[in-house]
Formats: sequence, C-alpha cells, structure tokens
Amino acid sequence: MKICAVIPAFNNETTVCHVIRKARQNVQHIVVVDDGSTDGTARAAKNENAYVIRIPENRGKGNALRVAFRYALENGFEAVITLDADLQHDPSEIPKFVKLHETSRAGIVAGNRLNAREKIPGIRYGPNLIGCSMFSWLIGQPVPDSQCGFRLYDYQVMKNIHVLNDGFEAESDILIRAGKRGYKIVFVPVRTIYFSNHMHRSYFRPIKDTFRISIIFLMNLFWKKR
Repeated sequence: MKICAVIPAFNNETTVCHVIRKARQNVQHIVVVDDGSTDGTARAAKNENAYVIRIPENRGKGNALRVAFRYALENGFEAVITLDADLQHDPSEIPKFVKLHETSRAGIVAGNRLNAREKIPGIRYGPNLIGCSMFSWLIGQPVPDSQCGFRLYDYQVMKNIHVLNDGFEAESDILIRAGKRGYKIVFVPVRTIYFSNHMHRSYFRPIKDTFRISIIFLMNLFWKKR
C-alpha cells in the first residue's frame, strides 16, 4: 500500500524533527503541513527531508488536513497516517494502524487512548467520554475514543468525506460523516501521552473546541446531507 505520514505542525520546531525521524522508520514519505508557524518548524522539517507544505497564516488543524488530503490524492497515495508534531503520538505504533487496515479494510483506523484513564487530564477525559457515547449512538458503530488525531484514512474516505471545518472539530466531523455514510471505523490501542511543559503544549482549547465539537454533533444530527 502506498502510504504517507501527515504531520500538521504549528510552532513545533523543537519536536517535529524527532517525530519525522521516528515516523520514517515505518513510512518513507513524510508530509509536514506547516500551519503558519512563526518559528523554524518548516526549516527543521526540510532539514529532515520531509516534504513541507507551507500555509502562510495559521488556519487550524482541519485546514491542514484538507491540504494534506488533497496532496495525497493528487500524488496517488492509498492512505495517510495523521499524527501530531508535539510527540503526543508515538510513530513507532504506525505499523499497528497499517496492519489493522489490511485485515479490516476499514475506511478509518483511529487510535484509542482511553484505556489509560489515569494519564488523561480530567478536562479532556470527561468531554471525550461523553463524545464517545454520543458518536457511537449517532453513527451506529462503537467509538471508544472520539478525539484522538492519530489515525489512518484510506483513499475512499479522503476522496468522499470532504474536510468542511478548519479547527480541531474537523476530526470529529470526519468521523461522524464517514460513519453515517457507512464507512467502517475501527480502533487500535495506542499509548496515552500528555505533556505539561511549554515545548510539548497542545493547541487544543478544552472549552472552546469542545463547544465546537458539540455544534458539529448537532449539525450532523439534524442536517442529513453534508
């Protein structure tokens, strides 16, 4: 299977190189979408021989995925693996996604971190757990982790499930719409990694982005054709 790793990045100069090096042990083609960084993220990624797509200003993770999916489709990739640039996803686990995709032929293979409850900040765990129940009910498939961005998307999902949102809520929207359209979604256990220092900080805003995800759920609940 022709596959590439997609790493959306925003001011991740200190960590992106490590992610690229570890990812390359399992995937030859690495795409870094530099989402308007003001540091040396793009330069660092280029020094690691990653293919860098530079977005002039920060638009959000959803837009970065939209750009990356377009690139993957135009260049004949059959699937992409998405992972964060801040080391919250362990690239050494990429083979688990590929293997499960080969055996399940699922449209999306998503990471599941919720088996390590004690490692997840409460402000992230509660909304995710509620989201899991709501998403599972809406799409008719079990969703044990609704917010993990460590995923494999296959060609058909990238082609047919367009990314409609610019922010973090885009990942939830893709998951819901793919499930409602009948694409199989499976989950693989992954390491639960959270950091509290500045170097590894997440740009996910628990209150604001959780609100946006809730709006996405309601839109998909009442709007049938999206």
